[in-house]
Amino acid sequence: MRWPIMLPRTIRAHVYAALSALVATTVVAACGDRALAGEALPPAEFLFAAGDSTYWVRSGGDGMRVRSAPILLTEVDGRLFEIFLGDDGAEYPDASFASARLWSRELQHRDSTQLFGDSTVMHELAVWRRAHPRDTEIDPADEEMPDDPRTVVSDEIEIIDVHGPYLTVEHLLNVDLDGGPPHRHEGRRMVVDVRSGATASLDALVGAGEARRVTAAARASLAQLIDSIRTAGAAGDERASVATESIDSFRFDSTSFGITDIGRDPAVAFMVPGHGTDGEALALYLPPITVKAPVWWKSVRATLPKWAKDSARVTWDRAKYEIAARPSADGDALALVLIGGAAGKSHEWPIATVAAPAYQLIPLDTPPIDSAARAALSRAFDISTSLDGLVQRASWPRRTPRRTPTVTPVLRTTSFSPTK
Repeated sequence: MRWPIMLPRTIRAHVYAALSALVATTVVAACGDRALAGEALPPAEFLFAAGDSTYWVRSGGDGMRVRSAPILLTEVDGRLFEIFLGDDGAEYPDASFASARLWSRELQHRDSTQLFGDSTVMHELAVWRRAHPRDTEIDPADEEMPDDPRTVVSDEIEIIDVHGPYLTVEHLLNVDLDGGPPHRHEGRRMVVDVRSGATASLDALVGAGEARRVTAAARASLAQLIDSIRTAGAAGDERASVATESIDSFRFDSTSFGITDIGRDPAVAFMVPGHGTDGEALALYLPPITVKAPVWWKSVRATLPKWAKDSARVTWDRAKYEIAARPSADGDALALVLIGGAAGKSHEWPIATVAAPAYQLIPLDTPPIDSAARAALSRAFDISTSLDGLVQRASWPRRTPRRTPTVTPVLRTTSFSPTK
């Protein structure tokens, strides 16, 4: 499969486009208030993911260069992979079909690997076309889209997180057929390998013993939550009374989980699928459960942010320099700085102000990136920037660890919004 260039029905809502335009391909002089005049910047090169962009930072004797793009990258065994979304489908006056696909591509190769795709939408589209051979497809670019088609079949993929070789995603399928069988609204969470697209089992990720322990703990957590909701509903709690109407629809699925991190340690977070009284897909998110770090986590830990106890600063420690970010008063932005110096003297140089939150830092200098890999990375940044708004590019979601169970619709706001 060649790396697809797609013109999707949906257009990327690039929230921080103006910020990225200002930061892209700029040179920052070594003139920070805390740096001595004439002090040379320490040599450094890394990728920094924050907000919905990735920043490529290079510093040295000739200054600092910062470039940004709406691109999602991960590093596995010294290889960089890009993760992106594409879609397919068709629009008719009284029917809408939209299917999402998740892809990865090693930057030094042209071929892409499909990580996930559900065939339901395209199957239903083929069936519908055979039943309506005279209907003409609508071009969303030239024609007004129908407000309420009687047939709507769609699926959505939300990227939850990425940790080295493993990507956590959530999939939602909606099938509403005019005159057809009952509506289908289904959602689940899964972990896929960015190298192959293989779905990773919990045993493979954390080991059989930890998998049994975590699964048992999650089942107990769900049972306790259900008992609490029933007790509160019986006592007259209005919210609990509403929840009890659908609580029996939730069924624990040991394969519906994702990998997250708490304080740079790995954790497993289960999503329990259910349905509302009207058939709407609901999800109950259980609190993350920390696990013993598997071997593959060692390389991931160093890329994750380390927060100070007072949350006033987040850092990444490197052998010859340090990267720090300080949140703004409202928490919406981060002031990113490079810290280093000779003979034990530490100085700071400003890098950029970026959108929060911070996700990961991928070093490119230990070992140093070679010329072929740098050229491939540059091409990926060029393409991602030029096609933003035409091709769906995966973005880092706003991740907030859920420390208390919540019941929410599976369909949630993401970085991608429909044009109609």
